[in-house]
Amino acid sequence: MRKTVVIAGVALLLGVFSAQAQTHSEYKFIFSGTAYQTNAAGALVATHITDQTLLRSRAEQGNIANLNTVAIVYHINGDPLGDTVEIVSTNGTYLTTEFGFFFGADSSLGRIDVGIITEGGQRSVDPIYTFDDSTYTYSNSDSVGAAFTFKRFVAGAKGTTNAIIQGTMSWTVIPSGTNTNPVLCMGTFSLGKPMD
Repeated sequence: MRKTVVIAGVALLLGVFSAQAQTHSEYKFIFSGTAYQTNAAGALVATHITDQTLLRSRAEQGNIANLNTVAIVYHINGDPLGDTVEIVSTNGTYLTTEFGFFFGADSSLGRIDVGIITEGGQRSVDPIYTFDDSTYTYSNSDSVGAAFTFKRFVAGAKGTTNAIIQGTMSWTVIPSGTNTNPVLCMGTFSLGKPMD
């Protein structure tokens, strides 16, 4: 009986934190990393890339000259399959998905997350999906890499709940469009200010 009450209490607590966390579901996506690619001479070249590099690549592709009119955001539960990183206009209009962090805790695939999101945090390995061709993505029906994600929701001031999400990610881009050679991207990510 006592075990049932404790389990019910934990479930209720998780539900409360989840409901509060949904108050802010979109946050500025912050990324810093390196893209590795061979040049025409066959030498490996490393290029520093950031969230602004990813945003600029997508803005140019959409003929958007002013980067102040678009943003790259981390969207908690942006898809039924998991979290997404999206390009949106500053008025909130969705433009495209840069990354999907999908199936990280899909027990049917033998994948689990570890820890409790409201106490100490939760860690997972989230396969990364990309859906169309750009400088740093390509259209593929399978994962192109993985994110090692730490996620935690904590109570903030005045009854708010803050999401803390950070980790490392790496993914590959096969030659397509303007990419004539494969690209390997690696870096770290975290959340900035809420967007909604």
